[in-house]
Amino acid sequence: MKLFKFKLEHLLELRRFREQEAEGLLAAKAGVCAMLDRQLEENALRTHDLGRERFRTGGSMTDFLAAEHYSARLVAEREKLLKSLALAEAEREVARLAYIETYKSRELIDKLREREEKAWYKLARKEEVAVLDELGAQAKQRLRREQDQRHQQDQEKG
Repeated sequence: MKLFKFKLEHLLELRRFREQEAEGLLAAKAGVCAMLDRQLEENALRTHDLGRERFRTGGSMTDFLAAEHYSARLVAEREKLLKSLALAEAEREVARLAYIETYKSRELIDKLREREEKAWYKLARKEEVAVLDELGAQAKQRLRREQDQRHQQDQEKG
């Protein structure tokens, strides 16, 4: 039996490649979002620690002012991180939509290939059965002729 050959195999490979590219881009965007989330968590922990340190006993006015400046810097950093996270999440969403689109386009060709392959193998099995039936019929005819020839030879002798 011949092997199945899909006419659009090159297109399918191209779509698989594009899907992998889109998946890699989506993973990179998700990584950026995760990194920004982690930085926001670190900022929150530092802000919490600063709040505890700010009101400890025995601190001087310079310690209090330094804590206030550090607090202002943490607030500014948090705002910057939140804006960056919002942009990164928007980019991730665009990448996710692009990935879904490439996945669907690859899946469409993949399903077409599966249908064609199934139909091709079904037809090939029918053809193979037909050939085997023909061979069986020919073998049966040959045996019948041989039996008829033996029967005639036995009648001629006897």
